[in-house]
Amino acid sequence: MPSPDNAPMSPIFRQLLISLLLIGCTHPSPPVDEVTMALAEEGDATVQMKVGLAFDKEENHEEAARWYRKAAEQGVSEAQNNLGVMYKDGQGVKQDFKEAAHWFLLAAQQDNTLAQLNLGWLYHAGKGLRQNADSARYWYSKAAQKGHATAHLNLGILYLQQKDTITAIHCLQQAAQRGNEGAQRILQRINGDGR
Repeated sequence: MPSPDNAPMSPIFRQLLISLLLIGCTHPSPPVDEVTMALAEEGDATVQMKVGLAFDKEENHEEAARWYRKAAEQGVSEAQNNLGVMYKDGQGVKQDFKEAAHWFLLAAQQDNTLAQLNLGWLYHAGKGLRQNADSARYWYSKAAQKGHATAHLNLGILYLQQKDTITAIHCLQQAAQRGNEGAQRILQRINGDGR
């Protein structure tokens, strides 16, 4: 006679056990420790930003957006920019260029370089904002003044579109000197060295 420890599991009990294990697998624990989560829940904006980054790294975009919003509403410019990116790309939230512009502007006004670049792009592309080369140039220039290579590249493209080749080349050279391969390729084409 088999002992109770060696008794075969009933099919129903086995299915219940598997279901419980699967439920545990589908609800992963937060990518941060309990103390960090407690501080974020209490409203610490800096910690909320870190929690957002941790969820973003785990590609849990809905939770990342939720925590970025909490920090962004408290004025954390990095969270404002990151939330803007999520709206621009439609990650964790419905894509909404106007909402992206709102968050980028708040962060850009706090001198956030990436937000300045992103806001410039929205103006340049006419996404969520009326297309405006002057506003695009303004925000790109703010980011370029801090040495951001993509801002120099985007300025160069903007100037090329406006047929100001001399200024465009200068901007593209700035981007190329910072290792931007796109700027290097455009300069090669301008110089007749590339196809």
